[in-house]
Amino acid sequence: RAPAAVRSLLERVYTADSLAAALQRRAQLRAGESLITAAGEWIGRGWLRVNRGGDAHAGVIEREQRLKERREHCRLADARVAEIEQQLSGVRARVGDAEQHRERAHGRLQQLQRAHAELRGTVEALRSRVEHAEDRRERIDSERAVLRSDVAHTEEGLARSRETHAAAGESLGRLERQRAAFEQQRERQRSAIAEARSSAQAAQLAVRDALVRLTAQRASEASMSAALERLRQQHDELRSQRVELQRTLAQADAPINDLEQALQGHLARRLQADNELAGARRALEQHEQQLRALEEQRLQAERRVEDARGALEQERLTAQELRLRREGLLEQFAATHCELEAVLAGLAADAQLAASEQRLQSLRADLERLGAVNLAAIDELAEHTERKSYLDRQFADVNDALQTLEQAMRKIDKETRTRFEDTFNRINAGLKEKFPRLFGGGHAYLELIGEDPLSAGVTVMARPPGKRNSSISQLSGGEKALTAVALVFAIFDLNPAPFCLLDEVDAPLDEQNIGRFCDIVRDMSSRIQFLFITHSRLTMELASQLVGVTMSEAGVSRLVSVDIDEAVRLAAV
Repeated sequence: RAPAAVRSLLERVYTADSLAAALQRRAQLRAGESLITAAGEWIGRGWLRVNRGGDAHAGVIEREQRLKERREHCRLADARVAEIEQQLSGVRARVGDAEQHRERAHGRLQQLQRAHAELRGTVEALRSRVEHAEDRRERIDSERAVLRSDVAHTEEGLARSRETHAAAGESLGRLERQRAAFEQQRERQRSAIAEARSSAQAAQLAVRDALVRLTAQRASEASMSAALERLRQQHDELRSQRVELQRTLAQADAPINDLEQALQGHLARRLQADNELAGARRALEQHEQQLRALEEQRLQAERRVEDARGALEQERLTAQELRLRREGLLEQFAATHCELEAVLAGLAADAQLAASEQRLQSLRADLERLGAVNLAAIDELAEHTERKSYLDRQFADVNDALQTLEQAMRKIDKETRTRFEDTFNRINAGLKEKFPRLFGGGHAYLELIGEDPLSAGVTVMARPPGKRNSSISQLSGGEKALTAVALVFAIFDLNPAPFCLLDEVDAPLDEQNIGRFCDIVRDMSSRIQFLFITHSRLTMELASQLVGVTMSEAGVSRLVSVDIDEAVRLAAV
């Protein structure tokens, strides 16, 4: 810019940024044209003028230009400083609000974490209680099955015992009705025994008279001594049985008294026979002629005596058996609380002993097949019934508790399913929004694998722009990293943490993808504090503070930290 006279002088003078640029353009100059630099170098086609420093006006244009630039730079810096100070005050205010909000959110988060821990503990306790209740219910079911089988067996045995008892009572009644006939038969047998004893006694007297006259009477005496010894043994047995017979059968006293009287008579006659033995020896020679006849009579008498003795022994055994049976029947009557008279009155008139005996043997065989009868079955049944009632009440309580737990579990599952679906939808929406920003297009979404949301898996479906991949495994390392970053940032939007640590996330990315990554990190840094490890220059420019490790000397490392905001402020000053 200059007056017209000056412009006419300067119209062929051109400017150049530096001496090197002027020298490059030198060959293009025409006649009368020249180039001048800001440093004062003036170049023509065949000449060059250089400022040697002696001229006071040398470099005036350059200095003036620099002054203008510095003034403009200072003005812009002051405006920038004022703007930054305003932004800084606003940022500080927002930081204070964010700090308060973070404190409130942190407190709320701690409360939610405690509530979550309590709910988790409650769920675990409920699950353990459910498992314990299930085990207890299984044990109770097994015990109930055992008790039911025991009760069924007990009831079946009790029913059979009752039937057997009723049949035995009926048989016992019939047997008691027959007892009178048996008593009469026993009296007749006793009279026959008495007659046999009298005949035996007469035969024994005749034998003894004959033996007095015989030299072989000693053998007879020995046999009589053995018989007396047997009688003494029988006497001892009868004496031991007399107490029991007196206690149970009053009717059995007469045979015992007869036997005792007969025994006393035998003893008296034995003494008398001993006294007569001496006289009989003196008269032995007189009776030798009668020996053979008497011997025959003796043999016949001995046979009768043996028969009578066998019949007596048989009758004694029969009486003993009847007495034992009577005692057993009386004990059974006492155990069953039945009246003998009532049973005798209930016997049929045509009752037969043989049929009753056969029936009794059949019943005994049935009882033996049944085994020992548990007389305490009724008490045990009452006890088991009481325990069954107690277990039924406990089983009902357990079922009620199980129903309550199932309702609580269904409620928890419903709430969990609702929250999961809401969380899944929100994360899916965040992934759909952040994936195109990181990739500059394309689309991605989450997909459930399974019908039940609580047990289904989650698949990430991602398709960068220009690709038609069928699975995420077909993506490159950088694309996988960006997809993972999009998913992580979507989760952070849903549940933001106080800070986020990124360890060389941008390592597999190119500059264009790193730029988009830095843009989304810059947007989210207003809500989340990012700590990242990186070797990328573009990512470092995003940071407000830099911390690095340098090795100024071999084997000596030290930390170097730079506050970017402070460095900018110092540079502005």
